[in-house]
Amino acid sequence: MAIGPSAVERWLDLSTEELRAQVTRLVSARLPGDHAVWQAIRRHPALVPRIRGVLSGLTATAAGSKDETMQKVWIANARAALDQSTPVPVKAARKPAVKEVPVEEPEPVIDLREPEPQELKQPHKAIPTMLFQEPS
Repeated sequence: MAIGPSAVERWLDLSTEELRAQVTRLVSARLPGDHAVWQAIRRHPALVPRIRGVLSGLTATAAGSKDETMQKVWIANARAALDQSTPVPVKAARKPAVKEVPVEEPEPVIDLREPEPQELKQPHKAIPTMLFQEPS
């Protein structure tokens, strides 16, 4: 059976072993998450949990094999593609006409703080250098 958006429709009727073979091929294909196959899979709410179960089984099967790391990366990518949300097209609603309101000029800002007296502001004094001597 081929992997394609039209083939996904038939995956609902496959046995667990046949679905596992198809999902294994799909994972090995490393298709991007926005591919038509993943979009077709996400449209079927009954198929998504079955594929998640197959992916869990593939993870358990990969444990201990020499390609375990590579297969786990592929499976993680497949799970991420499965979990992607497909954006629902939203019809643009007409916005009501907004009446323009004349903008008023802001009031001037008045500074109420008292000015600091000049005698409180003193220049910084130099910190004396400390010399340490060895005990005699």
